[in-house]
Amino acid sequence: MFCYIVMSCNTTTDLDSYLNSIMGMFWCGFNGFNQLNIESNVNLDFHAHGDNGDYGEILQVAFSWSTASILTSSGIIVASGLINKKIINFEVLDDLGYGPFKSISSSESKILAIDSIGKCWSYSKCNGKWKDITSILQSEKQVSVSKNQNQQSINYVCCSDTIHLAVTHNEIYSIPTKIFDSKFKVTQVVCGFEHIVILMETGCLYTQGSSSRGQLGHGELIEEDYPRLLKSLDGIRVINTSAGGWHTAAITEYNDLYMWGWNHSGQLGISNSPESGGIIMAPEPVLINWPEETDIEQVSLGARHSMVLSKNNILWGCGWNAHKQLGIETYQLTCDRMINLSNLSPLLKCNVRKIVKVVCGAWNSALLLGK
Repeated sequence: MFCYIVMSCNTTTDLDSYLNSIMGMFWCGFNGFNQLNIESNVNLDFHAHGDNGDYGEILQVAFSWSTASILTSSGIIVASGLINKKIINFEVLDDLGYGPFKSISSSESKILAIDSIGKCWSYSKCNGKWKDITSILQSEKQVSVSKNQNQQSINYVCCSDTIHLAVTHNEIYSIPTKIFDSKFKVTQVVCGFEHIVILMETGCLYTQGSSSRGQLGHGELIEEDYPRLLKSLDGIRVINTSAGGWHTAAITEYNDLYMWGWNHSGQLGISNSPESGGIIMAPEPVLINWPEETDIEQVSLGARHSMVLSKNNILWGCGWNAHKQLGIETYQLTCDRMINLSNLSPLLKCNVRKIVKVVCGAWNSALLLGK
């Protein structure tokens, strides 16, 4: 059981000792199934993930509504929350000799994982069993592929409750159907509840799926059955992207942040107050302004909240905070502007370690820390 510690940070030695004692992750948010291993009836801001076994460093964390899954440097997956109809507490998923794994993603029904040789696996949270689904993805033969040419390995996976994707060097499968094939490398693929965002090595973005809240960014609320080039950012090289429930973000090569889609909870970092002329929805990318010059390094989006990391290791956030997924205590359920979380969170205020990765699940958030 975790006890939340508010550190006085009186000495550098005490601070270093505390930070070195944790496994390298802070997290917060919804804990209805004890997936964060804290008292479920206590509202906390960011707190440290405890050391629950010698599994190596944390490489990835993936959230669903009822579980938290962690991929470690040893290639194993440790899960907590509701699995196979029971609450588990940081248990290693029985791999039966599978793995080691190098990439994971989680939905409410399953965990997708890629092993070290590029095979794609699906773990059912309902029956606790693994299945190799690589052959399903490779069943679609391209005319241009010769009999002697090897099939491409799966590089990584991405999923939400309604979307399950597997990505090769230049192909994307909505398991098991191929939905995208390019002569250029696919750099990144992210998905929201109902939409997909594809970043190419050329720096251009494609979006597909529902645009009911403007999350595709084309200026229209029309569903796209196939990936469509986002022309509003054409000519601007994008280096990173993220998809929330119904909103989307992109970072450019000049470290600017653009956001679009649903803003009902202020998750775009733009005022949604009618009194101030705010907006509830932005169907095209909007450049986010900052109170001072800020270079954006990372962005990650949840269902209705957003977190942004600047190059000077400052964490910003906005949106819905009902489950404390912004990592701070507030009297308001929503924050409709970008706020400096590093100054407001007691734990982050004392953190001297580099935040190397920001991860937002639908109702949760996690920060992976460097040494």
